[in-house]
Amino acid sequence: MELLSDTLVAHMAALEARDSVASACLNDKLPSLARLLRDDAALAELVALCDQAAAAVPGLANDLIMRLETLLGLLDMAGLKRWVLTGMRLYPNHRERLAAYFRLEDPAAADGIRAEANGTCLEKVRDTLQYYLAGFGLDNVELKACRQSELNALPPRPAISDGVLLFPEHYLAIEGADCGDIYRAAAAHAMAHIFYSPRHQPAGKRKPLHLAVLSLIEDARVERLMARNWPGLHRLWGRFHLASGEAGELTAASLLARLSRILHDPTYADPNHWVNKGRELFDACGDRFEDGAPFHEVADILANDLGQMRVRFDPERYRVEPAYRDDNTFLWHFDEDRQDTPPQEMLARESVQMTPQQSGSQEAMAVNAIPPDNEQRLHYPEWDYRAEIERQDWVTLIMATPGAPGSVKGGMHSRTTRTGALNAANQVLDRSVRLRRQPEGDELDLDASVEWRISSRTRAAPDPRIYHRPGRRRQDASVLLLLDLSESTNDRVGGSFTSILDMEKRAAALAVECVDGVRDRIAVHGFASNGRNEVRYTRIKDFAEPFAESARHRLMGQQGALSTRMGAALRHAGACLASEQAGKKVLLLVTDGEPSDIDVYDSRYLIEDARYAVATLERQGIKPFCLTLDQRADAYVRTIFGAWNYLIVSDPVTLPAQVAQALVRAAAR
Repeated sequence: MELLSDTLVAHMAALEARDSVASACLNDKLPSLARLLRDDAALAELVALCDQAAAAVPGLANDLIMRLETLLGLLDMAGLKRWVLTGMRLYPNHRERLAAYFRLEDPAAADGIRAEANGTCLEKVRDTLQYYLAGFGLDNVELKACRQSELNALPPRPAISDGVLLFPEHYLAIEGADCGDIYRAAAAHAMAHIFYSPRHQPAGKRKPLHLAVLSLIEDARVERLMARNWPGLHRLWGRFHLASGEAGELTAASLLARLSRILHDPTYADPNHWVNKGRELFDACGDRFEDGAPFHEVADILANDLGQMRVRFDPERYRVEPAYRDDNTFLWHFDEDRQDTPPQEMLARESVQMTPQQSGSQEAMAVNAIPPDNEQRLHYPEWDYRAEIERQDWVTLIMATPGAPGSVKGGMHSRTTRTGALNAANQVLDRSVRLRRQPEGDELDLDASVEWRISSRTRAAPDPRIYHRPGRRRQDASVLLLLDLSESTNDRVGGSFTSILDMEKRAAALAVECVDGVRDRIAVHGFASNGRNEVRYTRIKDFAEPFAESARHRLMGQQGALSTRMGAALRHAGACLASEQAGKKVLLLVTDGEPSDIDVYDSRYLIEDARYAVATLERQGIKPFCLTLDQRADAYVRTIFGAWNYLIVSDPVTLPAQVAQALVRAAAR
């Protein structure tokens, strides 16, 4: 180990900067690991894997490194990586159980070793798969591997393009790889689309959930056609349909996976009405599988029903199930030149740019995030509750260009009508006090009474103001109204044509007009996120800016898109409030759901970060308050804001009026 390659040294330095304890442990084990691997490139790959594990699960890399010699005695490098991935996908929200998995104390660790020792990867089956495709008449199709860019990224799915099939570099046992030849199933499914599906249909303004249901029904339709000519394929695909409704999950991912199974397996019974309705509608189309129009109607009905059920769908996290099915980008065309196609109407795949690699590697595409319009980038810390550290400069906040002026729906262009609830908004920002030393009142002022008695005894003229009474004393206030602009705010309210975002806009306009502009200052900002490197923050109206036509148009022109990384937005809103000179500073957040983002799979992580951000704001003298439309928010919003600092709005239509009550609660603290 006297001479180390530059690549190995670079990976060791990265690990040292990330986790010094794990780096020291790995450095001690390098000689024995080098003898096991007998290859400098493999050793560098191993160190890179340890660095990726340290980044994905801070504090647990050392548990993995301590068992590397044992693991490499049973697995090659590809198998080791699959084994690590298996553990991370088994226990995404259970740090202790993942640590036990890495220490080989969890029974699933042994099962994972057995499953991944002879795991499935494209390199092992490439030649066989090429002959398999040629048997169906596709002898000019090129097979390429899609490699996972990050260790804890969501699992990739096959992709189909003209002359190229892009398959995942490997499948894990938990994805169904131990149920049979998953690559053969994936190839057969791809051929079904190539033979029977119309390609690159205009996606138009369909929402991601609608496209997902349409794609699922199309998957089932072409598989029926394929199995009609090659009956054995039905049994092959059936091995991978394992979704079940026994746990009673009502997430979009679970319902869609179970719909896939019930359309494939006539013996499967699901407890959910929507899933069973899907089979009834599909079977009602009969055996006319060549005509896709009736099946499109089925998909339209099912997608509409899901919308009425208010099932939340996150296109960034959605993955088609079973894992052998492709990502359905073969079916749709998204017109990037159309100005009336908002970003939230596109599938998750359209949020990245796919560019061909010119090098000779087996990666067919390089994925680069699409840069948003921005003028300024700021960096904020983020709290990692697992490692109990605040990661400095961890999140990049982009000051997004405010939305262009747009049409104002529903007559909101005119001045918003004041309601009785909000007419009192000027008073609620006043401070309730006991007015002392009053000439009359209900009770004696003890201090003034003592001084009156002393003056009387010393023969001085006493002050007759010896009473106190309740009253109010004016205190200038600055209010920052922070709006959640995530994709879920596009959901409709009660089956109407009004969205949650429309109600947020009305509430913001009403709040601005009803706060006293002479003594108080109010700002309206909004946020959405696309991972920690792209938290978009929009200043719709600033404190010193009047609510004129330009600000009103900016507010009404906002569109919902992406996710909800709440902590970073709260920190920047707090920084904006910190520069205010008012005696009272209130930060009122309006949201429709819990914190979430595409690069975070631990549901508790962003909740704890938001809680830490709120605690920091309170120490700075800022009063945070939350107004949420999520009826199930009690569990997490109490953790973030405390027991008395939030209101749950039962009916989104009442949101504008609820702003006044929220200001009352915030100002009373």
